[in-house]
Amino acid sequence: MHAAFATGAPCWFDVTTPDIAAAAEFYTALFDWTAEDLGPEAANYTLLRQGDAQVAGIAPATTPDGSTVPSAWTPYFAVSDANATVAAARDAGAAVFCEPMDVFGQLTFSVLSDPAGATYAIARLITHPGTQNWGAINGPCWVEYSAKCEPADAMAHYAEVLGWKYTNAAWETAAENPYQAVSPGSGGHEFGGAHHAQPGEPAPFWSMTIRVADVDAAVARAAELDGKLLAEPQDMPGPSRVAALADPAGAAFAIMSFGA
Repeated sequence: MHAAFATGAPCWFDVTTPDIAAAAEFYTALFDWTAEDLGPEAANYTLLRQGDAQVAGIAPATTPDGSTVPSAWTPYFAVSDANATVAAARDAGAAVFCEPMDVFGQLTFSVLSDPAGATYAIARLITHPGTQNWGAINGPCWVEYSAKCEPADAMAHYAEVLGWKYTNAAWETAAENPYQAVSPGSGGHEFGGAHHAQPGEPAPFWSMTIRVADVDAAVARAAELDGKLLAEPQDMPGPSRVAALADPAGAAFAIMSFGA
C-alpha cells in the first residue's frame, strides 16, 4: 500500500460517464483541472490533474461485457492486500462487482457494494500516487455516506472490512440516527461521515466532496456548464458551506468551502 494513505483512507476517486470528453470539459472548466486521455489501451480512462498533482479519473460507463453502469462518482479506499480485503468484504456481506484487477502494475483494485447496496471500491496502490491534493482548494476533502438505516449500523461493515473507527460527530446533538464521523482505525484525521438519508435523497449512497474557495460561485459556474443543482448552498458546522451538484450526465457530488 502507498505510504501516503492510512489503511482504509480514501485514496482515489473516479466518475463513470457515457461521454468522457464531455465530462472532462465540465470538470476542467468547473475546478480548473486538466485532463489526460490515457488512450484506447486504457479504455480511454482519463486522468484529472490539478497542476502536476493527480486528483481523480473519468471512466467509461460501458463495462467490458458490454453493459453500462450509471454515471456516478466512486471512492476508493486504501488497502495493503486487495485479495484479502475482498475476501473479508464478501464474508461481511458485500457483493463483488469486479474481482481484484491489476492496472499496468500501478495498482490493484476491486469494486464492491456493501450489504445495503452502496457501491465502493478498494485499491492497493503500488506506483500510482492516488489522490495527491486531499483537502486543497479544488481537491477532494470528504466522503459522505447517506444511509437508510442507523448511520452507525451502516458503518459497521466498513469497520469490519477496512478497520474504520466511527463515532458520533463532535457537534452532533441528535439522539436518533446521530451523524457518524469516520477515521482510519490506525488513528489520524477524520476523512468522512455518515448521515441518515432525508426523504427523496439517494440512499444508500457514497458521495465525494470537493473543497472550493466559494460554494456560491461554484454553483453559479456549474449552472453555466449545464450542471444541475441538487441541494442549495447551506451553512454547516465547522464553519463550512456546502451544496450538492450533478454533472450533465447525472453524476452527483458535493462542494464545500470553509469559513474563517
